[in-house]
Amino acid sequence: MADSNLFVDIVIIAMYVLMAAAIGVILWSVWRMFKNRGSDDGSQLSTSRHTRRIGYIVASSVLLLLLVTYALGSTRPLMSNGQVFDNAQWLRLTDMFIYTSLILIFACSAVVVIARFRR
Repeated sequence: MADSNLFVDIVIIAMYVLMAAAIGVILWSVWRMFKNRGSDDGSQLSTSRHTRRIGYIVASSVLLLLLVTYALGSTRPLMSNGQVFDNAQWLRLTDMFIYTSLILIFACSAVVVIARFRR
C-alpha cells in the first residue's frame, strides 16, 4: 500500500511540472504575439492580418468556452474513496476542465473529418 502513495506523489509532481510548462509556453506565445504585432511587412505568413484575426478569435472562443463551462459546472458534493468533496469552486473547476476538454476534442475531430472530405 505504501507504493501507491509514492506513485500518487509522482503523478502530482508531474502534473505541477506540466502545468508550469504550459503556463510558460502560453506566456511566451502571448509575448511573442505582441512583439510581432507591429511588423506588417508581409515577409512572414504568421504576421498577416487574417492569421492574427484567427488567433484572436480562437483565443477569445476558448476563454468564452472556459467561462461558460465553469458557469454550467455542478456544485453537488462528490464522494470519492470515502471522503466527501464539497468545495463548490473546485467542483466547478473540475467540471470546467472536463467539459472543455471533451468539447475541444469533439471540435477537433469534426474539423479533421470535414477537412478530409472537403477535398
